[in-house]
Amino acid sequence: MLGYAGKLLYVDLGKGSLEGRETPAHLAQAFLGARGLAAALLYKEIEGGVDPLSPANILIFMTGPATGTPLPACPRFSVVTKSPLTGIYLCASCGGFFGPELRFAGYDGVVIKGKASKPVYLTINDGKAELHDAEHLWGKPTDETEQAIRKQLKDNRTRVACIGSAGEQLVAIANIQADQRSIGRGGAGAVMGSKNLKAIAVRGHGGLEVADEEGLMSLTRELRAQMNESQAIKNFSMWGTPQFVDPVNEAGIWPTRNFQEGAFDGEPKINARAMRERVVKRDTACYGCPIACGKYSVIAEGRYSGTVVEGPEYETLWAFGAQCGVDDLEAIAAANMWCDRYGLDTISAGNTIGFAMECFERGLLTREDTDGLEMRFGNHEVFAELLRKIAFREGIGALLCDGVRDAAKRIGKVSEGFAIHVKGLELPAYDPRGAWGMALAYSTACRGGCHLKAWTLAAEVFEAKYDRFSTEGKAKLVFELQNARAAIDSTGICVIGSRVMGKEEMARMMTVTTGWGFTAERILEAGERIYNLERLLAVRDGITRKDDTLPPRLLTETLPHGPSKGIHLSKNDLDHMLDEYYELRGWDHNGRPTKAKLEELGIPKLLG
Repeated sequence: MLGYAGKLLYVDLGKGSLEGRETPAHLAQAFLGARGLAAALLYKEIEGGVDPLSPANILIFMTGPATGTPLPACPRFSVVTKSPLTGIYLCASCGGFFGPELRFAGYDGVVIKGKASKPVYLTINDGKAELHDAEHLWGKPTDETEQAIRKQLKDNRTRVACIGSAGEQLVAIANIQADQRSIGRGGAGAVMGSKNLKAIAVRGHGGLEVADEEGLMSLTRELRAQMNESQAIKNFSMWGTPQFVDPVNEAGIWPTRNFQEGAFDGEPKINARAMRERVVKRDTACYGCPIACGKYSVIAEGRYSGTVVEGPEYETLWAFGAQCGVDDLEAIAAANMWCDRYGLDTISAGNTIGFAMECFERGLLTREDTDGLEMRFGNHEVFAELLRKIAFREGIGALLCDGVRDAAKRIGKVSEGFAIHVKGLELPAYDPRGAWGMALAYSTACRGGCHLKAWTLAAEVFEAKYDRFSTEGKAKLVFELQNARAAIDSTGICVIGSRVMGKEEMARMMTVTTGWGFTAERILEAGERIYNLERLLAVRDGITRKDDTLPPRLLTETLPHGPSKGIHLSKNDLDHMLDEYYELRGWDHNGRPTKAKLEELGIPKLLG
């Protein structure tokens, strides 16, 4: 298999067995790799209804054919499992160095099932895999775990993916940290913890064999030249993702104080310029990437002195900023660091804390409920203790640690009306009342309320190609973006790099690496195939049209000020977009892929 390592590592933690198997070529051709290939394996390996935290669930780390190649902005890998937060399919993506290192170690992916009788960690070194005792690591934060494993293995270039206390405690919003980058959404860290797997450490010295080395290097040179000329790429290099704070806030769609408002008056204190001036010390980059969009931040004095973190990213600035009514940049950076050390998803954690703050201000939670914490909007002083409590399931943390949907069910009363999630996954930093394409994107995202599966903001807000307060054209926009993003995630390309590496370039990449002769149309067909498979995974766990919706607040309340003031996104508007979307997808009225569509995409034959 040119373009692939050609091997998968299957690990049964219950039996302590490790087995190398061939990467299935027919599935790689059809589903590309990473997110798509892992989804196919998940479908084949487990049945619907499996408890996400049971030994029967599997956890898959998977690279794509671009991962680790010389191509710029191609470091990414996917983690696929069943989510303990949502109860359905989960795909999460990460950059950094772990994915390329796994490929250099001789594997396209790792498939993990079962549960170890005691804490263990897995090492993979140039094709050799071993399980090691990890009881001495259990309880350590992620950064200390990474350092301890490197010291034990006597190799500072070992790449480590690990969990912190949140994952060990099976917190449903726990993430996995890979070289201190986050595999964030949906609780994959809890799945890893449920298997008593503390970490995976990889080291490789091998190369990647491709079909057309000269063609690959030619494409690499072209893409690097385009990146050097692209103003969009230059903006990411200078400002990173925080560049979106200003325009999204100005558009009136930066959710504030638990989505009660669409603009935050404290925004100038926590935007990209403020970061550059006050906390950012240097830029950081993933493997082989010239963009360097990461921002390494240090706080040397004041209340939050000692904070060292890669970030905050745009979503984290929002989650602990506008969502919680906080305009203290240093407090947000510190919250980011604590989340990374405990292994907590910053989006879900910040969203849930903002929800709890509204509950407190409404009197639905009292100081007795919150262990004495004054959980009012703007009070960043609660972050340190609250995040610790969430990570360890203590006190108020035990109420909030499984996300906003679970917390609202337990609090009851009127709180479910302003618990901001879709299918259990907390919404990120774009209010869909001011960008109706995002309403459909959130509602139909394969893993729940996710912006990354179809980011419509460019078309609706920044470029104004569509009326953002209209349903017109949004079904087609979301359909096309979802298919494209599925292909991007499955090849190992970063979405930032995809601004210069479109479908034509992806087709060339697949051709020169694998020799399979891809076209742009075939790339998009693969994306459509992947998205239909992901919907099948959701359907067999009970997802129907009734779940393709938004939280009540977003369908009943209008924003009080700004450009989106008074605009009502109704249930009828959403239903109209859903009807058009289902028709484009070839799904029935209840959101299930039809037999005709599945056969058109060859899915039954591929997975039969």
